[in-house]
Amino acid sequence: MRLAVMLCIYCVITAAGLLLLRGPLKRVLGDGKASRFFGKLIFAVLLVMIAFPVAGGLVPFGPACFFFQKWGNIFIGFFIYFFGCLLIVRTLLLPVHLVHRIRKHSAWKPSRAASSALVFGLLALSVFTNVLGYRTARDVRVTNYTLPKETLGQTESRRIILIGDLHIGVNSVTQLYRDTVDLINEQDADLILIAGDILTSTYEGMGDPEACASILSEMQSSSGNYVVYGNHDVEEPLLGGFSTIGPENAVRHPEIEGFLKKCGWELLTDEVVSLPGWNGLYLAGRRDESRPGDGVRERMPLKELLTGIDPSSPILLIQHEPSDLEELDSLGVDLSVSGHTHDGQIFPGNIISRMFVPLSYGLESYGKSLALVTSGIGFYGPPIRVGTISEIVVIDLI
Repeated sequence: MRLAVMLCIYCVITAAGLLLLRGPLKRVLGDGKASRFFGKLIFAVLLVMIAFPVAGGLVPFGPACFFFQKWGNIFIGFFIYFFGCLLIVRTLLLPVHLVHRIRKHSAWKPSRAASSALVFGLLALSVFTNVLGYRTARDVRVTNYTLPKETLGQTESRRIILIGDLHIGVNSVTQLYRDTVDLINEQDADLILIAGDILTSTYEGMGDPEACASILSEMQSSSGNYVVYGNHDVEEPLLGGFSTIGPENAVRHPEIEGFLKKCGWELLTDEVVSLPGWNGLYLAGRRDESRPGDGVRERMPLKELLTGIDPSSPILLIQHEPSDLEELDSLGVDLSVSGHTHDGQIFPGNIISRMFVPLSYGLESYGKSLALVTSGIGFYGPPIRVGTISEIVVIDLI
């Protein structure tokens, strides 16, 4: 049922997009026999491109599935800006159509030159935006935050690095993770935290897990590297970036835990550890809120997770999704770090995300507690970032 509804929604959206394009494209090509042939050919090509994300969600995991997913994600990035901007232009022109019909008693038809400018202009804009977005996604930057060392009960300076949302998958480029590791090692970290979504809903989609683990294992810190699972660290088919199965059916690949060990990362799944040499600092790591995985239907409540820990002790919380933020202060959590949001990843998603998500990006206070959300270093769906950055977060306690 879930899949059928998703297919219906996808078909309606794509049909609406093609309908928006029909008029301008017809005016560009003209009414000749050859023009009609090219018009049908263009629509056939578009339909094939539109079918790629659907095939990626329906074909079982394997080379064919990953091929459709890879190119489907790229096509989605193109469609977002081409058809999105086309919808905006057509909407803005509605008053012109209305005024012309009232005054001339006939439908307004743009000239062939105007339609050509629109179609080719939007095509160029979409290609340019996606190329620029692809380069931006691979340009990992350092974002710095400075906090008093007393925030986490420290008596000497410390440096913590936060990364998240690696999303190793069908569109990943190994060099991105090599650059990230090199950048991390330049920071001379005391502690590294990885806030989930290491994968993109399939372990096999990484292509070469051994090569990825070899690169990520080179991340260096003096007190260890700790990781929690995210909502995409499970096995689930995706259609246009949305899971076709419910969270109760999303299971982990049996080799993912071994992969994390090869990376040299210590996994925290609803558990708390005390960091030696950190003045009694507790590090709490939570399962993901929407997809806890491992047959667990609901993760442990934060209050239960921290049971037995003196609230006056320094507590650092790592969770994939920035949730339960209003509880942090009352439970004694001094700093919560998360990812998940990607800061919207693709404009105008960054604006929408910051308007409607309680904490979409950055550092905020919740009473005496602090919460920090990173935009991550990878990408989900289209391999682009527009209006956002790929980053590693450096937290200096001084």
